[in-house]
Amino acid sequence: MPRLELEIDDKGEIVGEAPAELTALFTRTETAAYGKGYGKGVEKAAADAKKQIEDNVKAEVARLEALAPLERDKHQRIAEENQILQTRLNEHLKDADRTLKSREEAHAREIVARTEAQQKRDNRIKELVKAQIRADALGHGAREESLGELEVILINGIGYDDDMEPFVKDPDGKPLMQHGKTVTLSAFVKQYLESHPHHRKPAQGTPGNARGGASFHGHGQPATADAARARIDSGDRSAGAIDELFQATRRKTA
Repeated sequence: MPRLELEIDDKGEIVGEAPAELTALFTRTETAAYGKGYGKGVEKAAADAKKQIEDNVKAEVARLEALAPLERDKHQRIAEENQILQTRLNEHLKDADRTLKSREEAHAREIVARTEAQQKRDNRIKELVKAQIRADALGHGAREESLGELEVILINGIGYDDDMEPFVKDPDGKPLMQHGKTVTLSAFVKQYLESHPHHRKPAQGTPGNARGGASFHGHGQPATADAARARIDSGDRSAGAIDELFQATRRKTA
């Protein structure tokens, strides 16, 4: 076995340089000693950290558990408040819907009532116009038995403005104008009777207007052409007077 000899001074230290083998031995011993000590320090630090983490976790869990009932109460209150607000909102929407429907129904009833009243007014005005046509026709010499027919015919020539004021209308539905003025209802009736004399009464003091040319003048004798023309000239434009003139003219020509 090899042997090493060392020279040590009074202080117990090696004199000179230590042999390489001894130096290597010292190094290994120191490294082992330090490594073991460092490892123990790391393990202790890790254990301490783990314990601190566990303590922190336990403290946080405890804090959360302590707050859990408060949080549950808080969330429950929020849910209840939301439910109350939703209920109020639904009731408000229902009230608004009922109010809207009520207003719509009231408006619809108002429109119907207004329309019915306006229709009654319009019908009343039209009936008054018909009555006026009859009165004007009588005033201009119309036969009473022709009044119904005249009413039906002449009412078609009457229009109404936005205020339901009647007017005599032209073919375009506008007020009929003559000589720069609107034609009155009375003038309209008179003009129609003049152009349709068979609706007029025979002139007073002249023979009747028997149908089929059976009108006679004097004692059962047909009227002469001059007498028939005189009747027309006197203002009698009845169908009988016109027929009498036609028959007399035809006899004279024959």
